[in-house]
Amino acid sequence: MSSGQWEVVGKSKKSQNGKVKTAKDEDKKPNKNGPKVEDVVPPKSYYSGMEIDDTRISANKKNGEKKKKKAEPAKPKPPKTIEEALEAIDPTELASIITSNKLRFSNAPLVWLKEIASFLNSKTQIDIDDPTFSNYPLDYPLSVMPAAIRKPLENVLHEAGKANTQLFFDVTLTAIANDMTRGQSVNGHRLLLQMLALDSPDFCVASIAKSVTLRNSYQNRPPIGLSLLWVLGQGGLSNFAVGMKAWQELFLPIIELKNYSKYAINYLEEILARHSSMASTKVTFDQLVAMFDLVNNKRNALSKDLSNELIKQLSKYKDIYFNNSGNKLQVPFNHLMKKLPNQYLSGSSLDPYHRVLVECLVDCLHKDDSCNATWRQLFNRCSKQSATLLEYIDTNWEVVSPRLKKKSLKTTVTQFVEVCGETLKGKKKDETVVKANKICQDILDRMTSTRRFPWLWASFLLLVGIAGLVAYDVQKVGGNFPKSTTGKLMKDLGILEQSQYAWQKTLSTSARGYLWLETNAPIYYAQTVEVVTPYALLSKDALIIASKKLGILYGNMKDYVAEKTPVVLATIEQYAPGMIDTVQGYATSGFVTVRKYSNDYYQLTADYLKTKVFVGEWAPEILQSKTELALNATKLHVTSYFHWFREQVNVYSEIP
Repeated sequence: MSSGQWEVVGKSKKSQNGKVKTAKDEDKKPNKNGPKVEDVVPPKSYYSGMEIDDTRISANKKNGEKKKKKAEPAKPKPPKTIEEALEAIDPTELASIITSNKLRFSNAPLVWLKEIASFLNSKTQIDIDDPTFSNYPLDYPLSVMPAAIRKPLENVLHEAGKANTQLFFDVTLTAIANDMTRGQSVNGHRLLLQMLALDSPDFCVASIAKSVTLRNSYQNRPPIGLSLLWVLGQGGLSNFAVGMKAWQELFLPIIELKNYSKYAINYLEEILARHSSMASTKVTFDQLVAMFDLVNNKRNALSKDLSNELIKQLSKYKDIYFNNSGNKLQVPFNHLMKKLPNQYLSGSSLDPYHRVLVECLVDCLHKDDSCNATWRQLFNRCSKQSATLLEYIDTNWEVVSPRLKKKSLKTTVTQFVEVCGETLKGKKKDETVVKANKICQDILDRMTSTRRFPWLWASFLLLVGIAGLVAYDVQKVGGNFPKSTTGKLMKDLGILEQSQYAWQKTLSTSARGYLWLETNAPIYYAQTVEVVTPYALLSKDALIIASKKLGILYGNMKDYVAEKTPVVLATIEQYAPGMIDTVQGYATSGFVTVRKYSNDYYQLTADYLKTKVFVGEWAPEILQSKTELALNATKLHVTSYFHWFREQVNVYSEIP
C-alpha cells in the first residue's frame, strides 16, 4: 500500500505437505544454481573411510554364532511314552516341591496334592490314544513309575489323611473332565487317582451319585467318558465287591452305546477272571438274581457277538455263586424255575441267556438233592418250564447225568410221567405235554438200558449152539428125537427118559432164568457200576500219572540219545572214516529203489485187478449189491429166529 499500488488480499500459499510458506522458509531453501559440495571436495576424499566391508562383517557374525552354539548345551529329546516321561522326572525336584508346599501350606493338604498333580501333568505331557490302556497291563501306567518317584507320592498321600484324599479323588475326577475339555494333559491326575483307587478301592464308589452325574455329562465325548470309567474301575482290580458295584452302576447303564460296549464287557471279564479263584470272592443269591435281571434288560440292545460275550460272563458269575453256595438251594431252585418263560424251549429256541438259567437249575439239583422234591411240587404250576429242563437234561445226558443222583431223578421223571398221563387223558392234548412225556420216556430208557455183561452173551451163544446141533440131529430123522444119534446114545446109556425129562426141566428153568436175568441184571449192573466207579476213576488217575511218568522217561531217553548220537558218530568216523556217509548213501538209494518198485508194482496190481478180476459178475457194483442182499437176508433170519426163540422161551417157562 505504501507504494500506492493495489495488493491482492488472500490466503498464503501452502506447500505440498500443508504448511504455510514464509519468507524464512524461502531463505532456507537451497539455491539450485549455487555451488555443490562435490564441486568443493572431490568425491573420493569425501567418502573415504566410510565403505562397509561386507566380507569381514559376515565372517565375524559366523564366528560369533559358532561360539554361541558351542556355549549352549544340546536340548534333550522330548519323551514319547509315559514310561520315558516318568523316568525323566528328577526325584530331587519332586521332593523339593513336596517339602516347600508342606512348609507354605502346612494345614492345607489339598493344596499339596493339587501342586503335585500339576507338576506331574507338566512332566507327562504325552498324547494318549487309548484312555483305557487296553494293550497294557491292568495296573499300567502306575506299574512303570520308578520307585524313587512312587515312594514319596505314597508317603504324601498317606500324610494327607483319608478324608482329604477322598475329597481330592472327587475333585480331581472332575478336573480330568475339565482339563481334557480344554485340551490339557491329565496323565498326572490319572497316576494319582490310580494310586488312590488301588490303595483305597472304596473311593471309587463312595460318591456314586456324583460319578453317575459326571459320566452322564461327558458320555457323548468318548475319550473323556472312557477316562472317567477307567479311573472309577481301578478299585475293582483289588476289591471284587467294589468292581461289581462300579460295573452295575456306572458301566452297565451305557453298555449299549457303541463306544463303551466292548470296554464294559472286557472290564467285567477282567474282574471275574481276577477274583473267581479267590476264596474271599462271594456272591449272594440276591446279587445273582439282580445280575440276571440287569443282563436280561441290556442283552437285546447289543450285537449278537457282544451279547453272547456278556452272557458268557454271566455264566462265570453264576459259577462263583454256586462254588460257595452250600447245599441249601431249594429256595433258589424255586425262584429260578419261575424266572424261565412259561413256554417250552428246545433247540434253537433255547437262547444263551435262558440256557444259563437252565444250567443254574442243574447246578441246584447237583448241589442239593432235595431240590428234586421241590421240582416235583412245581410240576402243575411250571409244566412248560419243567419240560424245558427235562429236554436240556436229555439232550446233554452225557455231561449232565454224572452230576445228578439217578435214584432221585428217576423218581422225579416217573412222577412227571404220571402227571403227563393224567393230562393226556383229556380230549384236548397239549403238544408240550406230549413232547415232555416222550422226553421222560427217553430219560427212563437211558437210566434202565445199561450194557449187558459179556458172559451173558457168551452163555446165550453157547446155548444156541448146543440147541442148534441137537435140532439139526433131530431134523435129520424127521423130528423123532429117540431115533436121532443123540437119542440112540442116551437110550443105550439108559438115560433117554431121564434125559428127556431133564431136558424139558432144563429148558423151562433156563427160560425162566433168562427172563429173570433180562429183568434184574441191569439193576445189579447199575449198582455194581456205582460202587466200582470211584475205584475205576482212581485207577484212571493212576494210569494217567504213570503215563505222564513214562512220557517224561521217554523224553529223557530221547534227549540222552540225541545228546550221545554226535559222540557215537564222531567215534565211528574216527575209526572208520567215510563209513557213515557210505551207509547213508546206500540206505538212501535203497529206500528210493524200494519206493519206486513198490509204487510200480502197486500200479500194476491195481490195473490187473481192475481189468482182469473185478469185472463181470465180480464188478464192484454187483458185489456191493450182493453184499447188501446178504446182509438184509441175514438180518431178516436173525430177527425171525430171535422171535422164534422168544416164543420158545415163553412156552418152556410155563412148564413146571
